[in-house]
Amino acid sequence: MVQAMARVHLPVVTAQPAARASGDPLLDPFARRIRYLRVSVTDRCNYRCTYCMPEALEDRMQFQPRAALLTFEELERIVRVFARLGVRKVRLTGGEPTVRNGIVELVQRLASVPGIEQLAMTTNGHLLAELAAPLAAAGLAAVNVSLDTLDADRFRAITGRGDLARVLAGLDAARAAGLRVATNAVALAGLNDDELVALCEAAWRRGAVPRFIEHMPMSDGALFEPARGVSAATIRHAIERELGPLVPDAPLGRDAGPARYWAVAGDPARRLGIISAMTEHFCDDCNRLRLTSTGDLHACLGHDDATSLREIVRASANDAHLVHAIAGAVSGKRAGHVFEQSPPKKHMIGIGG
Repeated sequence: MVQAMARVHLPVVTAQPAARASGDPLLDPFARRIRYLRVSVTDRCNYRCTYCMPEALEDRMQFQPRAALLTFEELERIVRVFARLGVRKVRLTGGEPTVRNGIVELVQRLASVPGIEQLAMTTNGHLLAELAAPLAAAGLAAVNVSLDTLDADRFRAITGRGDLARVLAGLDAARAAGLRVATNAVALAGLNDDELVALCEAAWRRGAVPRFIEHMPMSDGALFEPARGVSAATIRHAIERELGPLVPDAPLGRDAGPARYWAVAGDPARRLGIISAMTEHFCDDCNRLRLTSTGDLHACLGHDDATSLREIVRASANDAHLVHAIAGAVSGKRAGHVFEQSPPKKHMIGIGG
């Protein structure tokens, strides 16, 4: 059986406010230090995944005009300020980041920012076969690639417009380019929960780390089907039934995200991650903020309040104003989310997960 970790089965809110005598702009009221910034570069996507933005939801989405998006210069300026404050990891998200024109140039700009130690990307992989080598040359270090199923028909049904063969080719291209690769699968009962082990083995064969994500109630709960949820414990037990016991493993680097990692006992090369936002909360050590493509800074995925950094950069304000706004957002960071009681109204496609 799985060995228990101290952070498993935490309540939704456990952190207690801590004194902030230092006035550190990136130290929140619960003594959590922000070192990781997720940056959405577009709210557009070439897929229509059922759990994110199915075709039926398009009428509810209002895609932002290009003029509303942060320019590359604005994004670079904001990241430079965050880096000076102590952020060391940046992840580019979407929508789908590879559909943003000039994405290789943006990667090159951000990878060159002093202080940024790791630049990563989350992508659906559709354009990765062509872009992996240029992105790696520009300074990208790692990619997480969505891979919810290994069945081509199922893949098309889940993604709406997806092409499994293209995504697998993208995974191979990413590895060939020297990128660290992980796969992401949203675990959904009745859709792909019979493929958990197969998804692990497919990732391991390609030198990637498989990860599973619990279904979350975004878009005011419009896309959330509680019966589809597969808990972290269920995922682990399903894998253990076929592969044997799992033991806790170390995270992927100092500034890792929310996933908790496990390895097959006696075989540390076969490791996997689980993002358990619903059943095994990880809010106590959250180190992240999220910036939307239009410059809204969100302190938590599970809450809708945000601080506009676009207004500041377009008002020709100096960087001290940005620092003040960032500090204000961090000082309002809550102890944890309340997905179960109050799903956020924002759409996953607009915040990048």
